[in-house]
Amino acid sequence: MGITRNIKTYYIYSIFADLLILGPILVLFLIAKGLSFTEIMLLQSVAAISVVIFEVPTGAFADKFGRKISILIGAILWSVSLLIYIIGNEFPVFILAEIIFSLGATLKSGADTALIYDSLKSIGREREFQSIEGYARSLSLYAQAVGSIIAGFVYKVNIFLPFYISIGFMLIAAITTLNFIEPSIEGKKGKYGNNYFKQIKESGIYIARHEKIKAIMMFSMIFFIFYRAGFWFFQPYMESVEIPVEYFGIIFFIFNIVAAITSKRCHLIMEKTKSRTLSFMAFLIIVSFVLLGIIRIWIGVLAILLQQMARGLYRPVTTKYLNKHIPSDKRATILSFQSLITNIAVAVTLPFMGVLKDSTDIFNTHLILAGIMLVLVLAVMRYMNKRLGVKQTEKSNV
Repeated sequence: MGITRNIKTYYIYSIFADLLILGPILVLFLIAKGLSFTEIMLLQSVAAISVVIFEVPTGAFADKFGRKISILIGAILWSVSLLIYIIGNEFPVFILAEIIFSLGATLKSGADTALIYDSLKSIGREREFQSIEGYARSLSLYAQAVGSIIAGFVYKVNIFLPFYISIGFMLIAAITTLNFIEPSIEGKKGKYGNNYFKQIKESGIYIARHEKIKAIMMFSMIFFIFYRAGFWFFQPYMESVEIPVEYFGIIFFIFNIVAAITSKRCHLIMEKTKSRTLSFMAFLIIVSFVLLGIIRIWIGVLAILLQQMARGLYRPVTTKYLNKHIPSDKRATILSFQSLITNIAVAVTLPFMGVLKDSTDIFNTHLILAGIMLVLVLAVMRYMNKRLGVKQTEKSNV
């Protein structure tokens, strides 16, 4: 079987790797711990800044010392972070938890997709990456969907139970990681490749000189800002349209199912939308914001399903486009640069999103976000067309 077993292992790993059953109850938990909404948003800024600090160094670590060890350490650090959230009661302690969580996230991000892409490349099956990554992502989202329902019930029993269960899932992910076979990295010099800082420098230079990678990263930055902001406004919207809290878990279950189905079929959607896939993803978010701004009764929550479709497409689409242009020996580092750029944008903008929400109601907030996102997306698409050329972009499918 050899390195082909990485495909099956990747599917199993994907089920547990992000299985934190916290989405429907996280804000409730933090408020129960005594945090204000302002402090909750500040924690997200701390997380984003931490990712900015750790992202590229951990990507270089993965390229230099191995993707397998990188994602193993990442899963363990997530477990430690969740344990700190359980035992902590002070805001500074939660800041520490977020920093550790972010370090774990950066060790995992890029390293897992780099591992499976190079595994496929080593056996001449890299063309299958899109469908394999889409299927793996769908498994992750299906698992999160089931977890969303579980979270609501176990939270009622004990507010710490969702965290304990999530720790168990992280440990399963860590154990699964041990079954990966580290693929060879094309172009890597020696056992550990380039000097650590040289690895980062050369990857940065490669991005600066590659117009397509820069354009895709710029789009990712704009998309991720509004994608992340949208998540934090789910619960305020549901409260504003008077949906009972006990239904939140079921609603999040539906969200994850829609995202999973979309992710599983991402290759079909990409075939239909072709060179317009990125625009299509942005369109889904913008239309969702408009509907959430207009509809002020419970049925408006269905508009969030458009955001879930975009969520299901985001990772398979952007990593596919980026991996197509990244050399193997710089893959995890450059993917980490992408995460760095998007998290810088989130760290800068998220506090302003909080101010916007505090200064008006949730409906006007969504309408304002829709207008801002539309302007920014049109600007970045103009940049892509100008730098790459419409015909060239369509021909190469980004």
